[in-house]
Amino acid sequence: MRIRAVGVLVTGASRGIGKALALELGRRGCRVALVSRNPDELKLVAREVRGLGGEAAVFAGDVADAQAMDDLAQQAASWLGRWQVVVANAGVGFHGEGWRASPEEVGRVVSVNYLGVVNTIRAAVPYLQQHNPSAVGVVSSLSALIPYRGGGVYAASKAAINAYLSCLKLDLRGTGTAVGWVCPGPVATGMIVDGVPHRKLPPLARLAVPILEPEEVARTLLRVLERGGGSKVIPWQAAFFARFYQHMPRLAEWVLNVTGAGSA
Repeated sequence: MRIRAVGVLVTGASRGIGKALALELGRRGCRVALVSRNPDELKLVAREVRGLGGEAAVFAGDVADAQAMDDLAQQAASWLGRWQVVVANAGVGFHGEGWRASPEEVGRVVSVNYLGVVNTIRAAVPYLQQHNPSAVGVVSSLSALIPYRGGGVYAASKAAINAYLSCLKLDLRGTGTAVGWVCPGPVATGMIVDGVPHRKLPPLARLAVPILEPEEVARTLLRVLERGGGSKVIPWQAAFFARFYQHMPRLAEWVLNVTGAGSA
């Protein structure tokens, strides 16, 4: 499908990758339902979307609240009309040794990063399938594929997303709804490597995997959806190392330690 002049709902749309997605969709003349917990920030994004030629409406809500997402989806569907794409982007970062994390910290990460995606998709798919072809898009993370110190809680939430989406892709095969997700490396969104400031990363780690701009992640995800879905790891250096780790984990861990990338 071509993602142009269609109805799209984006969660976590107030900043970072979500905002970049909203603006790119605006350039494509889309009608965009913007979702986050901060309506004031969303109003500013909506203004930018309209300035680029799209339409936008603000829907304040917490993806961790299943009932709230059901209600929000109903309202968004009414405004969007021909709703064909949903992008579950909302997420929270966490960095710290997993065994030290409190139940509250773990619960918040899982409720937003994993259950938030599940809630968003479950609420959206019945509406999407009324207007096929349609697509489900998700922003995951390289953290789901390559371990690093202090990443256990966050990485587990993203790995759960990847497993869920791999199954969802099979569940929806042949229904007219594509499923696609992107696993980006570090992204310049005010924090890097999921909560670790850029300045704390060792120099070799910064050289090994270049920092992505939110706009590049947004464009990549939309390309994945337009090509029928599936997963994509970016940048290419991250994709190479993810495959390397999959086939030669002990050697890959040695490289992580040498470069400092594994001690973020």
